Amino acid sequence: MESTGVARRTSTVQELASALGKPDVPAQYVSRGHHENDQQPAAVPVPVIDIGRLFNQDGAAAADDEAAKLRQALESWGLFLVTNHGVDTSVMDGMMVASREFFRQPPEEKQRYTNLIGGERFQLEGYGTDRVNSSEQILDWSDRLYLKVEPEDERSLALWPAHPQTFRNLLHEFTTKCRVVKDGLVRAMARLLELDNDYIIEQFGEKADTYARFSYYPECPRPELVFGLKPHSDGSVLTVLMVDDTVGGLQILRDGVWFDVPIVPHTLLINIGDQTEVNTITSTLTVCQSNRYCLCSSSKI
Repeated sequence: MESTGVARRTSTVQELASALGKPDVPAQYVSRGHHENDQQPAAVPVPVIDIGRLFNQDGAAAADDEAAKLRQALESWGLFLVTNHGVDTSVMDGMMVASREFFRQPPEEKQRYTNLIGGERFQLEGYGTDRVNSSEQILDWSDRLYLKVEPEDERSLALWPAHPQTFRNLLHEFTTKCRVVKDGLVRAMARLLELDNDYIIEQFGEKADTYARFSYYPECPRPELVFGLKPHSDGSVLTVLMVDDTVGGLQILRDGVWFDVPIVPHTLLINIGDQTEVNTITSTLTVCQSNRYCLCSSSKI
């Protein structure tokens, strides 16, 4: 587990937002100019893939059609939506409700799962904010709960919220279902490369780490000045993202232009991470990796 003695903020963004008595934002959160967002982003035509059909290995033409969509998605955007993914809507809705209930709890309850050791040293897992390396660092307008979910025998269950009572079971079930999705997608990518099904999976070992991140973006008095998450690329193999059905703000940068990522209820958004490009891509398949992501939102989730 990562831990380090670093400079950090004295409160969560949720506490800060509640305490602000005027329409102002502390300087360390200001990461955008007043007129940077005058131009309205276009909606990105995110490819939609039916992975129930994609994973069908009986030679059906439907599977070939979805595989062609996957190739196009990888080469054009580096992200795509999946339907027919096997994660029950009740689990998705329940997980969203449970995460909201966690962030609505009193500060002292949430601090039971803090990501600060002894109130000072940062650790990767737990509740709080991202690591702060210096007093000059520009901060994201968000709080987080970050948990290792795989391998199962390496879970720090003491940091998994006990309230709401449904949280742990829902996260376990959601993780189990998403494992099927991510393993199936990685195998499909290997087939596109004309490799053995498990070639890519084997590159990352038998006990690859998987983390769950729950992000909370409090209302901001000056949303045009802050990022919920600053522009970044994911350093993972891939990210499986369940987007809130009612809150937008996720954007993708391609060829110098920002695009809005649409909200499609009960789909999963798949983002191909940096490790996939570095470790597995050959000349037969070029994954689009010019993308950078940010979240611009002033609404609670």
